[in-house]
Amino acid sequence: MRELTTVEMTEVAGGCCYNPCGYRPVAPACGPSASVIAAYAGYLAGQYNIYADIFNGASCSTIQSAVCNMYKDVQVGYTMGQSMTVKQATTLLSNVESSIRGAVTTNCWGCVTSMNLIDFPPSANPGGLG
Repeated sequence: MRELTTVEMTEVAGGCCYNPCGYRPVAPACGPSASVIAAYAGYLAGQYNIYADIFNGASCSTIQSAVCNMYKDVQVGYTMGQSMTVKQATTLLSNVESSIRGAVTTNCWGCVTSMNLIDFPPSANPGGLG
């Protein structure tokens, strides 16, 4: 694993440039908000899948693959967000959150007993991003 370059950070941040003291805009705005929200939805889905793999005792290579898939999910989300409204991107994020809630099983004490992997973008409710 490696640190992202400034160019990569700018891309996933939706047009904001990374610096150690925070983000500074490259342009007057930090990129389309819908793209940033959708990229975060991809990040959230990818992070969840990494944790699910760890919870399920996956091999190191499987977890490494999940990390690579998380970066792909961020890119897919960002690209999808370029053709979305903020409302549609927020709905996508909500659908990811719902997918995660549906993929986790807890016992009567609230302890997690299973974590299933989720898809990104969520396959449930196709066309329901409006």
